[in-house]
Amino acid sequence: TQSALASNQAATWVSTQDYCHDCYTVLRRKDSRSIVVRTVFGKVTLNSPRFWSCDCEQTPEWQGRTISPLAQALPKRVTPELEYLQTRWAAHLPYAAATALLKEVLPLENSISASGTRYRIHTAGAEIDIRVEQEIARLPLIGEADHLRESAHVTAISIDSAWLKHCNPTKDYGQQVNIAAGRATLADGSTRVSAYVGKRVRSGAGRLDHFLGQCGVRWDERVTVISDGAGEFMTAVDGSRLARGRILDWFHIAMKFRAAEQSVISSRRMAGPNWDWVEREIRSAKWLVWHGKGRKAVSRLQAVNVELEKWPDLEYATLWWNVRKAHSYLQGNTPFLVNYGARYRKGLPISSAIAESAVNQVVSLRMAKKRQMRWSDAGAHALAQVRAADLNGELSPRSFGYPTQVRQATVWRQEYGELAMAA
Repeated sequence: TQSALASNQAATWVSTQDYCHDCYTVLRRKDSRSIVVRTVFGKVTLNSPRFWSCDCEQTPEWQGRTISPLAQALPKRVTPELEYLQTRWAAHLPYAAATALLKEVLPLENSISASGTRYRIHTAGAEIDIRVEQEIARLPLIGEADHLRESAHVTAISIDSAWLKHCNPTKDYGQQVNIAAGRATLADGSTRVSAYVGKRVRSGAGRLDHFLGQCGVRWDERVTVISDGAGEFMTAVDGSRLARGRILDWFHIAMKFRAAEQSVISSRRMAGPNWDWVEREIRSAKWLVWHGKGRKAVSRLQAVNVELEKWPDLEYATLWWNVRKAHSYLQGNTPFLVNYGARYRKGLPISSAIAESAVNQVVSLRMAKKRQMRWSDAGAHALAQVRAADLNGELSPRSFGYPTQVRQATVWRQEYGELAMAA
């Protein structure tokens, strides 16, 4: 049925393309060939006649040139529905597994392959990348507003990063692929995710502004970004025009103090300072950070370090290392410490747990966990963007567009036909 319908539609459309669109001269027919179009029900062979080009279009270089209207109208030779299914399934499964399952449920036979599925992901990722860069270029210049306010649409945004094994670990490409992922929680309770490879984008700040704009942040609104102490977020947040700044994630702070507190318990059987005093100082430093007194907390941890260094057996013990790590972490991120208790009482976010879940959902489940895969920067970037678009509900057959003239004409007739008739 599909072959009969598609052949009839193609023949009907080609019959209206046998003239020159400049001088309206009827074109002479040369011969007819066949082209193959891949659909969700297998391959369809269509008759594609060729015509001699019009005299008004011929030049000395193009003398005797032929044209094939159907071949020009179908450059991809694949329907958007099949492209969508390949891309959607490959965003959740390995390329070979997605291809095998599609062949199981659809009569595709030899119409698709794992390499073709991989190509679809790269193509879809490149199209998303181009669209995002174009939208970033069209973003209006944001000036300084008189009264900036917290965004009413975005209640929280957290960003985090993940590391994957590189398929070509050399000095030029690096040993690992770094993917930045973020999740924004909207006022209605829904969430949106974003992911990209930092080496593959022009500006991390531009990507952050675009993501916030897509979430509904206005030019006179600002959003506070929550992240850990990783330095790859500094440039993106500092260069953003919609981000107020970033604060240090409380979860990572609490984990540093938790490790130090556990080390005190295991060190009590060793000779050393007053262990009760050490435990009180560590807990006191933790609650000083909670109440926004980060500098005092750094001083407390420094005092504990000095006391531990007086005992030779404790100079390089686990407790000394954990206290030193907490001290260095807070000292290096002092500008990003806030009053976490006050934010918590106001109902404002203090943890980047939503970003951790975004990394797990976008990156780990497909690229890392239980799958010892190696990735290139381009492949990981394309797949991360496709997965983010799918999780945001932006991936559909229509998102691949109607690339052919036949489909464009059909859509235009559907959308504007009734309006034209009414006019």
